[in-house]
Amino acid sequence: MTMILRPLLVVAALIFVVQVDAFVPPREGKAMHGSNSPLSPSLSRVSESARLFYKHLDDDEGSAERLPLTTADILRLTEMRSRHQTIPIMILDAMLPGQRLHFGSDDPRFGKLLEYVLSEDSAEMGMIGLNPHTGRPLNIGVTLTVKKENMHYNPLTKMVTLTAKGGRRFEVQGEPWMDETDSFYMAEVEIVDNREETMSEEDEQTAKRLDTKIPDLFESWLTWVIKSGKSTTEEMEKRIKDLGSMPKEIGKRAMWVAAMVNSSPSLEVCVEVRPAMLACHNDFQRTNLAVIALQSSIDHLSGKRRLF
Repeated sequence: MTMILRPLLVVAALIFVVQVDAFVPPREGKAMHGSNSPLSPSLSRVSESARLFYKHLDDDEGSAERLPLTTADILRLTEMRSRHQTIPIMILDAMLPGQRLHFGSDDPRFGKLLEYVLSEDSAEMGMIGLNPHTGRPLNIGVTLTVKKENMHYNPLTKMVTLTAKGGRRFEVQGEPWMDETDSFYMAEVEIVDNREETMSEEDEQTAKRLDTKIPDLFESWLTWVIKSGKSTTEEMEKRIKDLGSMPKEIGKRAMWVAAMVNSSPSLEVCVEVRPAMLACHNDFQRTNLAVIALQSSIDHLSGKRRLF
């Protein structure tokens, strides 16, 4: 099924507690609206120096003292800096790592976007969706790697189509701006896959307990999807094969669940949870959301409590 680039109407509303933030409304410049001067994204840069400086508010610059950095400090700063990238982004659909999307357009600007991505060494672009509450672009998404072999051009319709798989999770830093040709958005992003996360000991234990429930809940959900006629055994096997087997890691398993209940094409068995899953700050939030999504979908399919 091909997704054509056009304004989306979001009708599902999240029922979960996780907060999903949209972009800050643009002030001036070309961000999100396309006027003449681009905005400078508010991304703090890490100094090349291997030393930090600090001073009290009432000190002058001459009194600043140097703090030597340990090897661990330098490695952490290097890792932090490597997470920040500038990439083109597309506002179309909320995706999760491992999900595959087939989309296309006959708009020449889409062709320019792909041409730019293929000219870069990483061949990566960012995909972000819309906030289900407001309909505005999210500031979270996943990277897509563009490959020529996954592109197709129809000379009759002049449509370019692309199949791509969700990769690394990122957060947009600051406001996107239009590229030099006014064809697509660019943005400073931070890759958050390996970012350090914090959990209380209680939340960590709860996450582990919830994670043990997921395999049985998923089997029950799968049974109800087929029993309700929403899909067939063969079709569900294809979806699972495409996404990959259920991961063993807690956080990845929770995201895998969200990718299944909101797989593409839609099964229409659960409200949209992918933006909320992307917005989770730790594995406790992810596993909690995954269990709620599975259980609420089971209740919906069994007729116990309808979601929509």
